Amino acid sequence: MRSIFSTAFLVGTLVHLPAPAVASEDVGRVHEGRNRDRLRSVQSRPVLKAGRFSLSGTYARSVNDALVLKQGGGLTARYHLAEGFAFLMNGTFVTSQQTDYVHLVRYERRLVLEEPEMKSHMGLGFSYTPIYGKFSLFSDWILHNDVYIEGAFQLVDIAGGWQPSGLAGLGARIYLGQAVSFEAGLRSLMYATEYRGVRDIKNLMFLNTGVSLFLPLKNLARRRR
Repeated sequence: MRSIFSTAFLVGTLVHLPAPAVASEDVGRVHEGRNRDRLRSVQSRPVLKAGRFSLSGTYARSVNDALVLKQGGGLTARYHLAEGFAFLMNGTFVTSQQTDYVHLVRYERRLVLEEPEMKSHMGLGFSYTPIYGKFSLFSDWILHNDVYIEGAFQLVDIAGGWQPSGLAGLGARIYLGQAVSFEAGLRSLMYATEYRGVRDIKNLMFLNTGVSLFLPLKNLARRRR
């Protein structure tokens, strides 16, 4: 009798259990519409710099001289010894133009006109890239970027005379494919000047924007360890 009741209870329990879920073709598949704006946590960089050259053409404009605006163009060539380190050679030619603020300092206007002007600077240095990242643009494109710092020994042409100086910079690059990147950064150029027997240290800040081309145009094959 007890076995009959046990059998009946077991049959009733099985009858009232929910039906097993039917396997769907979408199980485990990421919904493209809801997740297309999400960045993948693991994604290779589009540009491998180690062993390649890069050539950057930039437009430079001074940002910390209210009386005389200096602007011009330059080139920076880099050889990337490793992904995060490169040797560089750069040169920039600038022109000087007085701003409207000169008329507000009439007493100093004569000094502004007679002070020797910087015409160009060039030199050798290094570049180090400590930060890499990526971001999503309009939920359709994933763009990779990095942040670099640089330092260089420079020769500055001031009124036809060359003198040593130092350069320090901070900038960022946004990569488009394996061969092209846009870059923008600030460069601080420090050099000594002398006017009417008075020596001074000038610190000119330049905003640089430009485009870089990597050579060869395609990434080099990774070395197997």
